[in-house]
Amino acid sequence: MFPAFAFAQTPLHPLDALRTEEYWTVYDVVQASGHLDDDTHYISILLHEPAKDAVLNWKSGQAISREADVILLRKNVTIEARVDIVARKLESWKEVPGAQAPFFESEILGQSDLVLRDSRVKEALAKRGIKDLTMVECAVSPVGFFAFPEQENHRIGFADCDLMNGVYHGWGRSVSGLTIEFDYTEKKVLQVIDEGGTPEPTGPINFEEAPEVPRAGTKPGFIEQPAGPSFEVKDGEVTWQNWRFRFRLDSRSGIVLNLVGVNDGGRYRSVMYEGMVSELFVPYMDATRGWSTRVFVDNGEFYPGGILQSMREGLDCPSNAVYFDGLSTNEKGAPVVRPRQACLFEKFDGDVAWRHGDDNGVWGRPARSLVLRSAALIGNYDYLFDWRFQQDGTIVVAAGATGIIETRAVAAESVAGAHGGDGVENYGHLVAQNLLGVNHDHFFSYRLDLDVDGQDNSFTVHRLVQKKLPAGSPRKTIWVAESAMPANEHDARMDIHLEQPSMWLFVNPNVKGPLGHPTGYEIMPGVTAATLLDPDDGAQKAGAFSAHQLWVTPYRDNERFAGGTYPVSSKGTDGLAVWTKENRKIENTDIVAWYTLGFHHVPRQEDWPVMPTMWHEFQIRPFDFFPQNPVQNLPHVP
Repeated sequence: MFPAFAFAQTPLHPLDALRTEEYWTVYDVVQASGHLDDDTHYISILLHEPAKDAVLNWKSGQAISREADVILLRKNVTIEARVDIVARKLESWKEVPGAQAPFFESEILGQSDLVLRDSRVKEALAKRGIKDLTMVECAVSPVGFFAFPEQENHRIGFADCDLMNGVYHGWGRSVSGLTIEFDYTEKKVLQVIDEGGTPEPTGPINFEEAPEVPRAGTKPGFIEQPAGPSFEVKDGEVTWQNWRFRFRLDSRSGIVLNLVGVNDGGRYRSVMYEGMVSELFVPYMDATRGWSTRVFVDNGEFYPGGILQSMREGLDCPSNAVYFDGLSTNEKGAPVVRPRQACLFEKFDGDVAWRHGDDNGVWGRPARSLVLRSAALIGNYDYLFDWRFQQDGTIVVAAGATGIIETRAVAAESVAGAHGGDGVENYGHLVAQNLLGVNHDHFFSYRLDLDVDGQDNSFTVHRLVQKKLPAGSPRKTIWVAESAMPANEHDARMDIHLEQPSMWLFVNPNVKGPLGHPTGYEIMPGVTAATLLDPDDGAQKAGAFSAHQLWVTPYRDNERFAGGTYPVSSKGTDGLAVWTKENRKIENTDIVAWYTLGFHHVPRQEDWPVMPTMWHEFQIRPFDFFPQNPVQNLPHVP
C-alpha cells in the first residue's frame, strides 16, 4: 500500500475542496453575523464554485476566489447563507420559504426515545408481546415527496421500530405492521398506523460474524508496483498517461471531477469540465400503508455529514492504491476529517487494448487503466462509484450497489403451495423465512458537463433505421445511420429502445478532424432502466429525472441537482424536469449531459443477509476525437 495523499492546507486552485482553515473561517463569520440563536443549527457547508469562465481563465499564481454556501435550520425554517472566505465576509443571508433542509443521521436516529414514550406506540408493541423496550430502536425517515398536508411547513417522517436483541443491526428485525408518523418540528408522534403483526423473523442476519472459509485450490495472488504508482498528483492535478484531471470530495455529490482533458501529441484538449453524481432516487414498490411513503432522494436528503464512507484497505481498493482524505462538517458547523474517502489505483489485469490474428500470427497490445473510486453509505445501501480512465481516451463510469436490502416481515415461511393470487410476493420476493425483500428502483443521475475541444458543443443523434433495398438485390433490408442535431431541450430527451437504436454524440462543430468530421465524444449506455411510475404520482415528481435516460441542457451554474436543491418533501417544483420545460436552445453553446443510470431490483435469496455487489456502467468514449486508434502503439507489456 502506498502512503495516503494529503491535500495542501491552502487551496491551490479555484475548484479545490474547502480546507480546514476555510471551514473555520466560514464558522467564525456566521457565528459573528448576529443572525444565530439557540434554535439555529448547521446543516451543511459546501464550496460555492466560482464562475466557469473565471475558472477557465485562471492562471497559477493568481488570486483565488473562495466562497462557501451554508444551509442552516431554525425550527422548520431553512436558511441559506453565502460567505466570502477570502474577505471573511457574510455576503447573503436569506430564509427559503417552503424548502425542507436535509437530515443529519443523528436527527433520524435521535427520536427513538420520544417515539417509545408515546402511549400508543407502547400499546402497539405490547399487543405483539414486546414490553421490554430496552432493545427496541425506532428510526424516523423523512418522506421524499409531498404526500400529506401536514408536511406543509413541518418536517414529517415515518418511523419503524427494530428489535435489537441478539443482532448487530436492525435490518430484517423490524416490528411488523407498525409505522409511526412523527413531527420533527414539534418533536411528537402524530399517529400510529397498526396494520397487524406477523411472526417476527428469527433467521440469522449477523453477517459480521460470517466465518472466513478459504475456497479449495486458491493460491496467493499479489499486486505490486515496487517503483511506485505511474500516476502523479501535483498541486491537486492528476496526470496519468495522456490524461489530466482534478477532483474534490464533496459532502453531497461525492467525487466531483473537474477539468478532464488529454495530452494529444503535446497539445492539451478538453473533454469534460465537470462530472459528478447529481442525485439518487430510490422508490419502493409496496402499496401497504406503512411502506407507501418509502421514497428516497438520497443525495439531497441525507448528505449532511457527507455521504462518503472511509474505505477499508484491502477490501475497497487493491494494495497498490493511494488514498485521499476528505472533510465535511458536523451539526455544530465544525470541520471533521474523514479518512480514506477515495482511492486511486492502476489496473493491469489482462485487459486487451486491441488484437488481431491472421496467418502471420497474433498482433495486439495489453491495456491498463486508472481507477478513481469512492464508497458511499446511504441508509441500508452501500455504493461504490468508479471513474475508470482508459488509454484509448474512454472513461468508464460505474456504480456498484451492495449492503443490505430493505425487508419486511410476512406470515409466510415459504412459497411452497402458494398460488398467484395468494399475495405472498405481491410487492417483493421471499428471501428468508417470514421475510420479504421489497421491490424497488435505483436511479442515479450523472451530471456531465462535456466540453469537447472547448465550451461550445452540440448534441448529435445517429438513429439507426431500416432501409429497404430495391428489387434484384440479394438483400431486402439493411440499416443506415440518420443523423440529426436537436436544437432544443425537448428534442434532446432520449429514451433507449432496442428496436429503435441511437447513438448520442457531443461534438464541437467548430473543430474538425482531418477527414472533416467534428470532434466528439459519445455517451454509450450500458444496461439501464426507465421509471414505470405514473408521471402524476407524487413519488415520480420527486424523481422526475428518471423518466428519460438522457437529458441535455444549456449550462447554468445554478442547475446542479437533478432532483432539486431541496428534495425533502418534494412537490416536484425544482430539478431537471422543471428546468427543461423552458425548451432552451442547445446548439453550438455550452451544454450539459444528464445520464440516468438505473435498475429495477427484485430481491433474490442470494441478496440476503448482505447483498453481493451488483455493477452497472456506461461509457464516455471518443468519437472522431482522434484521427485513428490512439493505442495501436502501446508497449507489449502493460
